[in-house]
Amino acid sequence: MKHSPCHYFIPAICFATVACTASAPPYIGALNSWVNTENTVASSRLLSNISPAGASAGAVAAATSRSNPDYWYHWVRDAGITLREVSIWLNATSTTNNNHATADVLNRKLEEYAEFSRYLQNTSSSSAYGLGTAKYQMDGSPFTGPWCMPQQDGPAMRAVSLIGYVHYLLANGKDVSIYYDGKQPTSSIVKTDLDYVAANWSTDNNNCDIWEEVRGTHFYTRMIQRRALIEGAQLATQLGDSAAGDRYSLQAEFISQNMSAAFWDAKLGHIRTTANRTGGLDYKTSNLDTQVLLAALHSGLDDGFYTVESDRMLMTVVKLVSVFKPLYGINGVSSATVNSAVMPVSLALGRYPEDKYDGYDSSGPGNPWSLITSGMAEYHYRLVETWNRRETITITSAVAGFLKQLTDDYSIYFRSQYAVDTTYNSSSAMFSEILYNVMVVGDMYMARVALHTDNGGQMYEEWNLDTGFGQGAVNLTWSYGAHTSAARHREAARCIVYSC
Repeated sequence: MKHSPCHYFIPAICFATVACTASAPPYIGALNSWVNTENTVASSRLLSNISPAGASAGAVAAATSRSNPDYWYHWVRDAGITLREVSIWLNATSTTNNNHATADVLNRKLEEYAEFSRYLQNTSSSSAYGLGTAKYQMDGSPFTGPWCMPQQDGPAMRAVSLIGYVHYLLANGKDVSIYYDGKQPTSSIVKTDLDYVAANWSTDNNNCDIWEEVRGTHFYTRMIQRRALIEGAQLATQLGDSAAGDRYSLQAEFISQNMSAAFWDAKLGHIRTTANRTGGLDYKTSNLDTQVLLAALHSGLDDGFYTVESDRMLMTVVKLVSVFKPLYGINGVSSATVNSAVMPVSLALGRYPEDKYDGYDSSGPGNPWSLITSGMAEYHYRLVETWNRRETITITSAVAGFLKQLTDDYSIYFRSQYAVDTTYNSSSAMFSEILYNVMVVGDMYMARVALHTDNGGQMYEEWNLDTGFGQGAVNLTWSYGAHTSAARHREAARCIVYSC
């Protein structure tokens, strides 16, 4: 279906620090309604998977599915991603606006998660992989079957999730010594993980990636380790532990220097998923993977280092969209009816082009994933937020390539031609039109998720590549969290482009 958003592009008032606001596409009300309804379902089901019945308090079920596939386990990384989302909600909750009950629920979930995490830390010596143990039974005992371990992103993600919680506690005058005590050796949760990351990141060259399929040094892992150490350094300094703050900062800088050379492939024009590969699936050869996209979302800071607007990330996103376009039959569908309104939809995206895991086994072929398609929607919303915050867009060749793909794949046209090596400021029509068009495409990804989500809001891990029906683990916690995160950034982007 041809879609030219310029039909709806009507600039209104321009301000010096924000884009011009514009009239929204005619289907936007229906999409808004679906996003908000699904947000209610997703947040409720995400919370129900934290401390669920039949599990230890604080354990986070990856999904409610207990057979074919069995995801009734606590993965350290996945749990950290989930509780990071919860900590964002808590920090945004005002207890002065009759939200005491909501704050109490979120606070309790984070407290239970922290206590369970400390239990895992204290018993990690029973596992051969120590804090690198990735998978636990829901009672806190380590998974002892064959599995790809260690996974060194877990301690870093757990630290990031709890640092957000610590900031909430500090803002409310609470004691945080059980989380960060400034002692050496430490008995506190966050400092234990930070000390581990600082001491071990440079020696973890045989760990497993987030899909638990390849061994080596991984972009996602390095990115979350870097974020944990940077935020950990800020927290340590704030709490008077300047020596640890300096140590964390130094190790974060070493990671930055290492990553600049290790992961960018100028010849292929994208960020490599894994460097120094030492083992794993022999058919995964492209080294092109959406976990790079997820790294930008989970670990990117507002410093230009592999952030959403960086040239290298933009070029990688273009490659990812291109490679998935012909892989799935459902990508032949370019429009859908959501809440009785017809709207354009994006391509559906999976993990990597060679994927053979179909949600049940690795007999293949692989499918598109809900959390990844939601992640691409969030990516576009974050671009709107970032460029608006910067107040300028410089059209590098990478930006031009990204904008060209909007036209080539989604029939998004610009009223006038943007010029390479030109900078557009926030008062220009081109600046506003770019933000508008990026917002439209973000909503196309959101509409794609809506198309494949059950009427009751239930989300799966995957969608069948031909039928579009949910497949694999049902009630995947990560899928719900990916939606709520995308919806939050969508609201910020919507206020920039269309006004609130």
